[in-house]
Amino acid sequence: MFRKLVLNGLYITGTEAALAPYLRGMGSIIMLHRVQNLKSKDFAPNTHLSLSPEFLDKTILSLKTSGYEFISMDELAERVKNPSKYSKAKPFISITLDDGYRDNLTNAVPVFRRHQVPYMIYIAPALTEAKAPLWWEELELIIAQQTKLTIDLPEGRKEFDISTTKQKLSIYDQLVHQLLLDTDQYLQREIITKLCKAYCFDSTKHTEKHIMNWKELGELLNDPLCSLGAHTINHFALSKLSTEDAFNEIKLSVDEIKSKLGHQTEHFAYPYGFHEVAGKREFDMAKELGFLTATTTRHGVIYSDHKEHITALPRVSMNGNHQSVRYVDTLLSGVPTRLKNLGKKLDIA
Repeated sequence: MFRKLVLNGLYITGTEAALAPYLRGMGSIIMLHRVQNLKSKDFAPNTHLSLSPEFLDKTILSLKTSGYEFISMDELAERVKNPSKYSKAKPFISITLDDGYRDNLTNAVPVFRRHQVPYMIYIAPALTEAKAPLWWEELELIIAQQTKLTIDLPEGRKEFDISTTKQKLSIYDQLVHQLLLDTDQYLQREIITKLCKAYCFDSTKHTEKHIMNWKELGELLNDPLCSLGAHTINHFALSKLSTEDAFNEIKLSVDEIKSKLGHQTEHFAYPYGFHEVAGKREFDMAKELGFLTATTTRHGVIYSDHKEHITALPRVSMNGNHQSVRYVDTLLSGVPTRLKNLGKKLDIA
C-alpha cells in the first residue's frame, strides 16, 4: 500500500515526468516471472509474481508510444560496454523472465511475437527437470488448504494455527524468511520435501505442470526473439552456500544448458537476487565466468556507470499487485531508485 502511495504521488505531482529525462539513464531491464490471469483470493502471497498477458500487451504498446526501444540482452551488453557510442540512442527496455514457467510460452511469447519484442528466459535445470521444488508456491498452496500447520524446522517441530487469512499470511511470511535466509539450503529442501509428503502434495507433479521442459525450451530457441540465460542448477540462494558450491551452481547451469540444448548462454540471473542472497562474492564469480551480463532483483535503471559493474545489473519488477501503466512509467523514470538509495546512482555494494 505504501509503495503505491509513493508511486502515485510521484506520478500525480509530475515529479516522475520532470525528472525522468535526467534519472532514467540508458534504459531498464524489466523482470517478470509468471504471465497469467489469476482469480482474486484473500490468501495469495505470490500474486506479485504474476502479470496478466493483457497488461503485458498494454504496457509494451505504451512504452513503444513513449519512445522506448526494445532490445535483447546481447544488445544491452553492447550498449553498456560502449555507452558513448549510444549516447543519442532512444532509452531501451530489455525484458527478462525468471525460472522458465510454462505460462511464459503460452501467454507471454505470443505477446512478444506480436510486437516483435526480444525476451530472455533464465532457467534452472533442476526446475526444468522437476528435480527442484517451486517451494514458495508449494508452501502457499499447503497453507491455503489447512487450518493448522505442522512443520519440522531446524529448531524442532512447530505447530501453527492458520485458521484465518491474517494468520496464514503471517506464518507464510515467517516461514519463507526462515527457509530462505536462516536455513541451510540443502536442509531447506529436506524440510519442504517432508512437508509435501505430510500433506500429500505432489511436488514433482506441480513443477512438471508449471515449468517448461527441455523440449519446449529447445523449440523456443528457434524463435529469433528468444534468448536463454542461466539461473543456477537448483535455484538456491547463493550467498547461503559455500564458495565452491555457489561457483559450481553457476558454472554447471551453463554447462547443463549447453549439454541439453546445444546453446551457449552468456547471461545469468541470481536466484532471488536481492542484497542478502547476491553480493560482491557472487558478482565476482559471474565476472570470473565471463558472463556478458548478470542480473539481480535490486530495483534500478541502467546507467553508463554500470559498464564497470556488468555482473550487478538492477532490474525493474513489473509487480502483479501494481498493474497500472502509471506505476511502470514511474519505476522506469529512475526517481524511486534515487529515493530508495538516498540519492546514489548505483546499488552495487
